[in-house]
Amino acid sequence: MSTLLQGFTAQLRALAVRRVNWLMLALCVGAAALSVATYRQGAMREMPAAVYDQDGTGLSRTLVRSLDATPELRVVTDPPATLDDAQAALVRGDLTAVVLIPDGFTADVKRGRRAELVVALDMSNILVGKTAQRATQRVLATLGAGVQLSVVEKLGVPRSSALARVVAITATEALPGNPGASYAAYASPAFGLSFAHILVLFLAWTVLWPPAPHRPRLETVGRLAACFVTGLIAALALTYGVLPLAGLSPASGFGVVTAALAALVAADLLFSTAVCAVFRGGLIGFQATVLLGMLSLMLSGLTWPWDTIPPPLRAVSSAIPFTPFGRALRLFLPAPVGLAELAGPFAWMGLQCLGFLAAIALAAGAERLLALALARRGEVRS
Repeated sequence: MSTLLQGFTAQLRALAVRRVNWLMLALCVGAAALSVATYRQGAMREMPAAVYDQDGTGLSRTLVRSLDATPELRVVTDPPATLDDAQAALVRGDLTAVVLIPDGFTADVKRGRRAELVVALDMSNILVGKTAQRATQRVLATLGAGVQLSVVEKLGVPRSSALARVVAITATEALPGNPGASYAAYASPAFGLSFAHILVLFLAWTVLWPPAPHRPRLETVGRLAACFVTGLIAALALTYGVLPLAGLSPASGFGVVTAALAALVAADLLFSTAVCAVFRGGLIGFQATVLLGMLSLMLSGLTWPWDTIPPPLRAVSSAIPFTPFGRALRLFLPAPVGLAELAGPFAWMGLQCLGFLAAIALAAGAERLLALALARRGEVRS
């Protein structure tokens, strides 16, 4: 027990004394804060749109006012002089949308002909383009239903019946916490806590590198325990100190959140130790850990649908602790859940830990067999 405690205190002292460790901590926390702060706006609002009303009728002016009234779009009062200039502004990113209401638009509507207008969107950013598209489609659907209502009433249909026939059902999006309208709702937690994951991997290698073959195992366990405490504190600080920068905080209780983060930190430490053991403590093991740590966010299914990831990469991702933690994150962050609801991700991480322990044991056994074989070969030669 004294050896375990010795390793624990020695590692804490080493983490506190070496400047490179403080720099590593500052970089991870700072990068997490910058990533989360990037999405603090939450939803796309007041994106500039130029509307060219060549029709000049009451209906077309209503359409312009309706577009300007949406929270997503802001109709500029001084649009580019020509459509060519508007196209150039769209390419430069000065405008998000350009809407052209052609001459005769209202006349076509009144005569029952198909009325068309042109909407050009900046799709260089999928979130910006899709948000502007939804806003314009919502306005056009509402306006179209109103026009149809007037036409049907003129044909003699009672208003009570006409309303049921033509009014489209529209949905008003709740922007806070809605991944369909707010990138922050799912990107900020993923980016922020991925840096906690990477930090723990680095912390593990402060114990594993350079190799210390004569170090007692209990001392190594004590040093890893110190990394566990440090990593858990850092993960909690990111969860409760950095995520609120984007207006996000866990809806689940502190105990549930701590359990999920503790499972991630413990699995990450065993993951690093297993990779180190497989690569026999070489520098390539550290490089492999860094590579897998950097790819873990992309492969976790948090930023891209899991089913669309190629099967070989899904297999690799299944062995990275951040993948099941991502499933837990999707549960405990937006809703108040208990430990029972996190049984699936916890079981997944538990199986990973068993696999890591098996890999460590097999690597140690292979190392002993190799040493024994080399010793026997030396005896035979002598």
